[in-house]
Amino acid sequence: MTEPDPSRLVKPPQSRDGIGVSAVYLEPGEAWGRPAGQVYAKRQRAYYCRPVWRLFRRTPTLRRELRALQACRARGIPVPDIVAYHESGPEAELVVEAVRDGRSLIEALAEPGADRGRILDRSGALVGRLHRAGWVHGALYPQHLLVGPGPDYPVTLIDLEKARRNPLKRRTDLARLQRYLAPHLRDDEADRLEAAYGAALHGTGSDDREPGHSP
Repeated sequence: MTEPDPSRLVKPPQSRDGIGVSAVYLEPGEAWGRPAGQVYAKRQRAYYCRPVWRLFRRTPTLRRELRALQACRARGIPVPDIVAYHESGPEAELVVEAVRDGRSLIEALAEPGADRGRILDRSGALVGRLHRAGWVHGALYPQHLLVGPGPDYPVTLIDLEKARRNPLKRRTDLARLQRYLAPHLRDDEADRLEAAYGAALHGTGSDDREPGHSP
């Protein structure tokens, strides 16, 4: 694993149980064989979860995120490209490409001249597709949907560390997003997000897949 540069920390490291440590770094893509753009390097030490698919055995949390990213990519759900993954003893490192020109959902909605309806259609459809695949995000806040430029407004899901297969948590997942978006939406816009979500969840929407992706 590479030696981290403290000056590239995105936010203060997180600690779990006074032992585990998790940190995220924004690094130049050249260091990882990606000449254009930047990458996010997530590095953890003794930072574990106990997922069902591992029969509740102790598992690096980043391995759970890797699994979610791979599952989403296999289903054509837009998530960051995986650059590298390593484990060594209690340490784990996951490197993904930074989404170019991506703004958080709330930032995108607030931009002058933005096609808010199109952005909400894209966002609701993406969440619906994730849930239709049997996955929930687990931390579905507006900052975890990055919106690209118009007129297409492609949307990418990021930070899938808490993602898991659990169809019973769909409404809880969506409700979290709706709660944080509520102050920024009119009633008709909230309805539009819900409609786009429902159409994608049931596979009936015209906007339930991103350009270039298959279900």
